[in-house]
Amino acid sequence: MRILWQGTVGCGLLLAACHAVPARHAEQEFTLVYLRTGPTQGLDAEAQKEAFAGHFANMSRLAREGHLLLAGPFGRQRSSPDLRGVFVLATGDRAEAERLAGSDPCVRQGIFRLECHSLRTEARLREFLAAELAAEDAIRATGRTPAPGESGRGFALLTCDDGAAAEAVLRGHQSVVLFARLDGEGAWCVVDAADGAEARERLAPLAAQIGAHRYDDWFASRRLAERMDR
Repeated sequence: MRILWQGTVGCGLLLAACHAVPARHAEQEFTLVYLRTGPTQGLDAEAQKEAFAGHFANMSRLAREGHLLLAGPFGRQRSSPDLRGVFVLATGDRAEAERLAGSDPCVRQGIFRLECHSLRTEARLREFLAAELAAEDAIRATGRTPAPGESGRGFALLTCDDGAAAEAVLRGHQSVVLFARLDGEGAWCVVDAADGAEARERLAPLAAQIGAHRYDDWFASRRLAERMDR
């Protein structure tokens, strides 16, 4: 699994979504997990290094087993200071999602805590994961291990309270590389922009139509923008 990292937490593993008027795919239910700052802080450098080595290894395992479809760290500008990273897991079962995400050593040690949400999308995340793993395997076949974050770039996450209003104007928008319904009522989008500020400027004409919303800086593979079904 290609892992992307920025600051102290995160990973990257990436996906695709539909953009302009593609053939519709059946929606599937997944679980969005926010990794938030946990109660365990102030570890010494060696203990933190060991914990995050386990964090990366566990993400790779979950991806190789087909459980972890997408992940990435939040950037500098965040809607809440305790937001650290994102997992999208290939299950709609909350208990199973908590079990999978809870296998992370950083979660077990209390460095992170979990916040789970239902996510429904037409994006073909499983196919994208397969392509990402194949690309990583091709690099490894040359005898080189991909460097963390070498294929990464900035994106923005857009979260909207009114999912129906957001869907009416954002699904298929050229800047929205993934659209998903969040907890049945809201919307969660990945925007093809360098950061939240650029996304906010780009989508400013739609702000009144989508209602209450927020942007977060996010880091993921640049192929998230390139591998589209348009």
